[in-house]
Order: sequence, then C-alpha cells, then structure tokens
Amino acid sequence: MKEILKITPESFAPFGTVLTFGENPPDPRFEIKVTEPAQPWRIAVFCVSIKAAQRLECHPHSLESFTPLSGTGVLLCASPETPADVHAFLLDTSVCLGKGVWHEVITLSEKSFYQITENLEVTSEFYNFTAPITIGATEG
Repeated sequence: MKEILKITPESFAPFGTVLTFGENPPDPRFEIKVTEPAQPWRIAVFCVSIKAAQRLECHPHSLESFTPLSGTGVLLCASPETPADVHAFLLDTSVCLGKGVWHEVITLSEKSFYQITENLEVTSEFYNFTAPITIGATEG
C-alpha cells in the first residue's frame, strides 16, 4: 500500500509541473506554465473508476496534463528510469506530467473525472505490476 503525498511544486518536480498561478506573473491575467511547440494538442475528459492499478502508462514523446473536475483520485507516478518506484499523489490540483513519466490514476470515489490535455498523436508504453497497487481508503 502506498502513502498519499500532497502535491507541491517541490514534491511533484521530478514528474512534471504543478499548474498553479504564480505570485507575480508578467501578465496578471494569465501565465503560460508549459509549452509544446512541436506538436498540436488535444483536450479530453477522462473518467476513472478503477481503485487499484494493474499497470502504469507512459508517453515517451508527449506531455500530459490532468485537471480535477469531480471525485477524489490519486495519481501514481514514476520516473522514466524507475517504473517500479511509484509515488502516489492526491490529485487535487492541476498538473502536467513530463515526457516519459509513468502514470496511472485511481479513484477513491465511485468515479473521478479529469480534464486531460496531451499531444494530438500519442504513443503509449505500459509497465505491468506483479501485484496491483492500492491506496488505503478504497472502500467507499
């Protein structure tokens, strides 16, 4: 069972960017946090109903953002080099995963919904666990 970590810019830095509004951005109306000029992006709504992770996924050539819409979920992440070293984050704020970061989202609610943004064309790779990863409070 994995401990759930709080997402902060520091704790999440090995995996990507926390999408928060800075204290003194150059333009007070918006702040660009991540750009990907090489490929167009797509936006989707992602429904999560699994409560245990059987595998992780990564996109070697694409960033991917997650913005919570409803429900309570946990984002499992691992660096590109060490997919077995999984970190669990309460997904209560918007984040953008770096290219090649292993990830999966599980829910603590009946279902959780997220807005995701990723490249229009996405290549996926998978890492299967020998046993499912669960989070303590999965009843519910």
